[in-house]
Amino acid sequence: MSVATQTMKYFRLRLIFALSVAMLCMVCPSFVTAGDISWYRFEVNEDTLSPVVDFAGMNHALDASDRVFVKQGHFYRVGQDGKPGTKDDGRVRFFGISLASAANFPEEKDAQKIARRLRKLGFNTVRLHHLDTILSDSQEQPRGILTTAAYPSFNEAALRRLRVFINALKAEGLYINLNLHVGYQFRPAVDQVTPLMAGEQMPFASHPLHLFEPRMISLQAEYVQQLLRRLELKDEPALAMVEINNESSLLGAWQRGQLDGLTGEYERALQQQWQKWVLRQHGHADHACKLWDSCSLTRKGVINVKSSESSILEYGEGWLAGAQRFSRRAINKLGWDTPANLQQQYQVHQQGNGRRVLDYVRFLSELDQQYLSVMRKTIRQEVGDLLPLTGTQMYFGGVALADAQQQMDYVDEHFYVDHYDFPHKEWDRNDWRIRDSSVLREGWSSLLQRAFVRDARKPFVISEFNQAFPNRQSAEILPVMSAMAAAQDWDGLFLFHYIDGDQWRSVPDSFGFSGHSGQLVTSGISAALFRQYQLRPLSAQMAIHLSPDVRTMLGALRDGVSDGGLPAYLQSQYGVDHKHVFYTRLAMLYDTQAKSAAAIQPAVKPWSEDDSRWSAPGAELRYSEAGPWLAADTAYIRLFAGRKASASTLMEADKYLPAFTEKGRQYGVVLLTSRDALPLKDSRRLLLVLSGATATSQPGAQPERPKQLINYEGQMGWWTLEPDINTARKPSGSLDGSAPVWLERVPVSLFHASKSKKISIYPLDGSGVRMKALPASVVTHKPDGFELNFDFPSPWYEIVLD
Repeated sequence: MSVATQTMKYFRLRLIFALSVAMLCMVCPSFVTAGDISWYRFEVNEDTLSPVVDFAGMNHALDASDRVFVKQGHFYRVGQDGKPGTKDDGRVRFFGISLASAANFPEEKDAQKIARRLRKLGFNTVRLHHLDTILSDSQEQPRGILTTAAYPSFNEAALRRLRVFINALKAEGLYINLNLHVGYQFRPAVDQVTPLMAGEQMPFASHPLHLFEPRMISLQAEYVQQLLRRLELKDEPALAMVEINNESSLLGAWQRGQLDGLTGEYERALQQQWQKWVLRQHGHADHACKLWDSCSLTRKGVINVKSSESSILEYGEGWLAGAQRFSRRAINKLGWDTPANLQQQYQVHQQGNGRRVLDYVRFLSELDQQYLSVMRKTIRQEVGDLLPLTGTQMYFGGVALADAQQQMDYVDEHFYVDHYDFPHKEWDRNDWRIRDSSVLREGWSSLLQRAFVRDARKPFVISEFNQAFPNRQSAEILPVMSAMAAAQDWDGLFLFHYIDGDQWRSVPDSFGFSGHSGQLVTSGISAALFRQYQLRPLSAQMAIHLSPDVRTMLGALRDGVSDGGLPAYLQSQYGVDHKHVFYTRLAMLYDTQAKSAAAIQPAVKPWSEDDSRWSAPGAELRYSEAGPWLAADTAYIRLFAGRKASASTLMEADKYLPAFTEKGRQYGVVLLTSRDALPLKDSRRLLLVLSGATATSQPGAQPERPKQLINYEGQMGWWTLEPDINTARKPSGSLDGSAPVWLERVPVSLFHASKSKKISIYPLDGSGVRMKALPASVVTHKPDGFELNFDFPSPWYEIVLD
């Protein structure tokens, strides 16, 4: 039987099975249903937090001893001697939050207030994002740092406000992560850059034209120089890091097909640079076409390579290769295991059209590196050699981007769970949908796979992450990210984002954190877990060797945007999958030399394949696929996030797991931490958090009620908010929430081990102030501690033991 016949037979059988399962699952219950949440009003007052919920004590005003540099793959402070690489260097992790557009320019009277808010919530870094996206001439309420005049022309009021804000942040112990090119869109007529074809519009942020058009690069260098000078950032201890270019690389653009559509002078300019590269590498176009076996084809003329040509690296060319490729992708889409005859063979093509594709990837990587080198040189001339720099996020190019970023100081990445989908028009705030996913289920493998792009030699930062409103599991994102980042010993986390600076309304607003009560109440404990090393890094380490040829091959396979990228390669060649990240600190070694195949050894699996419980070495971190849930139990913190129906005790550690009652949806985030600097077993003052879903109010409804999550246009598995009264013809309620804010009631029983004779439990209000103590009936005294039963409208509890 031929390979093609075997493939088609296999595919037909599995397709029949999948359709049968799909028919059955049409009546399966969803993970979260719409009507089983009991709500109560709860709004956090960020300006008046009481000491028990105030985590400001982790910060101190920044001075010259706090300047940041990179050492031994992590971020460090220089210490009192002001010199890097000496005995008084101190390690630092960044728990940060982004500000976007107008939020970067608060009025001077508000700057200190916002800085104090962020400090109390546990943050020690602010990411200054989208400074350049909105052009603003207003001196009264600037929304961007640039004016409508030719680039770069600066808004003086914005500069003044931002400098005052940086001073306020520094006084409260908050560093800044400065973002350079994020959203500026070059205007050919105004900025005198290469014109577009008639009728064409400049793409958002000029992606990716700004990476290879010479005048655009020169203007960006001027912008960087002037920005650093005007903000007086030379020797500024609050400046912790710089991101040069947000979510964009030439390699990433090619992988996504964005270069395929180049026209006019931009297409010609890129092709000319490609031709020059070929001449430098191969000496003559004829030598290249012989190597590529393309002398008789139109591409003999060294024209730009289309992203679709990457498919030749999977199975080759011809109808059989096409059938294999289609079958494997269909099988993977259905979640089935790929049969042996369809397994991809990873080969670095030395000739033929495969070599031509690889050459093109090398060319794009070198262009990316040239752009970053110009920016790096400009920054270094202004602020010196100490400041950590990064280029762009690894997802926008994959591991092949490591070559373009070899002179960068740290690695950056983004991660989102359940990002909004816009079926008709991008960012239509009254026509959108979500899956209502959980980071512990749908997002779990993707989160763990972030470790696959970490460079073992450099700090690793997630500069954007969120599980945004109105996702009903969004309370889990901060503690889960902190726990996994701590276990992997990552170096920075930045939630996206704080607030809409145009309105400054403390109400959940798409990605907005201010007003999002379900996330706000988890912030301080999550920050302390990560920043204070309350969860130990995993003891085992694994470094995967990736040679330059392998990186190029993965880049050509469109790593990050195709199913044949890095995860598939690691599984095929090393036996490594996302589960290893739960047991081992994992990173890549970006070797400069090829590694022999004989040196590749399959990774050891420190788990049993039939065990649905994962337990990390030291048992500080556990995960259950059945819930799913994640639990951490350390000396100073206890964490649970997820769904757990059973109250049965399977092992000693399970007695600390929550037991959710039948009244709720058996889901919640439970955090317990010491507030008297003693370990949990000895502490006499504890803070407990019980958090779940967050809702805003339906405008005009009487009596006031939470806005409901409904199926998007009746589609099972897609969710949106019920329409607003004034936009009833649109399928979705606005992402701009309306007060008051509501929280999910989380009825649960907990066990706390203690030798104390008496325990008092005080629910806290939105400022963290004690309300009337819970009655004694909620406590059952056990021989080795207390069983505590909660069903009260507050997410915060102060626990006092005598």
